[in-house]
Amino acid sequence: MATQHSRSAARLMMAPAVMLLLGWMLVPLIMTLMFSFKKYLPLRGGDLGWVGFDNYIRFVSSSSFWPSVMTTLIIV
Repeated sequence: MATQHSRSAARLMMAPAVMLLLGWMLVPLIMTLMFSFKKYLPLRGGDLGWVGFDNYIRFVSSSSFWPSVMTTLIIV
């Protein structure tokens, strides 16, 4: 049975790896969310300003969005 001291030491040794993995997952997620609210065109100079929910409105109101969702749901 592990003692309290050995459990604390194990947590302390695992902490850097856990922090690295959290950063590895959270940084791309946060950047993706930030880019989704901006008009971002990397081939035309990068960030062209904040557009808010316009990207999402354009995406959902596209004529091919709902058929694609239905096809995905049927396949999955």
